[in-house]
Amino acid sequence: MKRKRYMPATVSQFQTSFPLRNICGIWESLCGSPSIKIYHDGSRFRLQFIYKQDTAFTVPLKQCWGYTFFNFYGMIHIAYDSERDMLLLTTEGEYKRVYD
Repeated sequence: MKRKRYMPATVSQFQTSFPLRNICGIWESLCGSPSIKIYHDGSRFRLQFIYKQDTAFTVPLKQCWGYTFFNFYGMIHIAYDSERDMLLLTTEGEYKRVYD
């Protein structure tokens, strides 16, 4: 029996402009990167990198010119595949949503 190889998605399969409320929640990396949490704090949408229980970095999400991104030691673009419910961060790889 032949095993399927894991083939990462390309950016063309993902949307670069989408409502931020669609990506709120906790996301787990498929590549071993830190988990992220996306939420609305009452005034803006924020992304939080969760390294450990007591270590996290929070940055605001921005949308401009059809791109969704945040600045964390450089600009990191976010793309979203609504069919598979997957995120793609340009520096961290693919993320899948964590359901409780």
